[in-house]
Amino acid sequence: MQTDLGGEIAPQSLTASYIYAARYSYSDTVLHNDNQIRLFPRDGEGQTPLLSELWTIPEGIGVEYSDRFGNRVRRDRIVGHHKSLVIAASGQVSLTAQYRVVEDMHIDDVKNQPGATEYLLRSPLVDPDTVSALSFRVTSGSDWMMQTIREVIDWVYTEIEYKRGTTDVATTADKVVNVMEGVCQDKTHLALGMLRALDIPCRYVSGLLTGQIGETHSWVEFLHPGYGWIGADPTRGVIAPPARDYVKLSVGRDYTDVSPVRGSFLSKGGATEHAAIASVTFGQTEANLDEALRMLEGAYVVSSA
Repeated sequence: MQTDLGGEIAPQSLTASYIYAARYSYSDTVLHNDNQIRLFPRDGEGQTPLLSELWTIPEGIGVEYSDRFGNRVRRDRIVGHHKSLVIAASGQVSLTAQYRVVEDMHIDDVKNQPGATEYLLRSPLVDPDTVSALSFRVTSGSDWMMQTIREVIDWVYTEIEYKRGTTDVATTADKVVNVMEGVCQDKTHLALGMLRALDIPCRYVSGLLTGQIGETHSWVEFLHPGYGWIGADPTRGVIAPPARDYVKLSVGRDYTDVSPVRGSFLSKGGATEHAAIASVTFGQTEANLDEALRMLEGAYVVSSA
């Protein structure tokens, strides 16, 4: 017999509205700008895209495709002369609200999973061999998957200080250990290297945190034989959070595969500064380009000088 405890039943899914905006400034006129934009929520794995819009100022000519990791990409070319570029995206996504209970298993049972090999090997910013000694020291040779992941995530969360300015988008996992500080991207790369060194397949995830204003976020997903891809966030110190905590945009081996905006431009000058900001709120709120431009006024600015 079930006892009636009263109160409302928690919803199984929630609708989140997101908005992202970035501005790039240049020291001289840009004649041509060509970018690959990954700012669309993935379909599946706890979330379902409902609406999406993308704008650029100046307006470009674009084509969409899926990359080899299944990420939706828009390649956008701008041929009008400009000294600044704005890229903005908004939309809605349905997120699963339930927590996942994940069964532990022996690490030997994790090996040889179909499609896992690529997520165990060296990638441009993550070389497992350079952090393998650290991995075994932190985990003390544990033979259990979830226990090992918990020890790695807790160590990176506790020991690597969150600090801007000492790393950049090209910082490798081993260099993070040298400075013992960095941002979410750096913590994610280090955790990836440590887990891969322990034969646990894992990938880099780029996305947004729900319920707050900030920038893009990154975290790890490891491949569990019984449950598929499971999240682990070394910046927040959490494992297997509900999908409602994040809007997942792209996945890949490391940041080089998932950069929200990646491209090149033709100009006599160079890039001078970059600013980006994002917001995710629960509910069906319609955002537009004007709202994105307003948000950019309060964005954190990174100088290229």
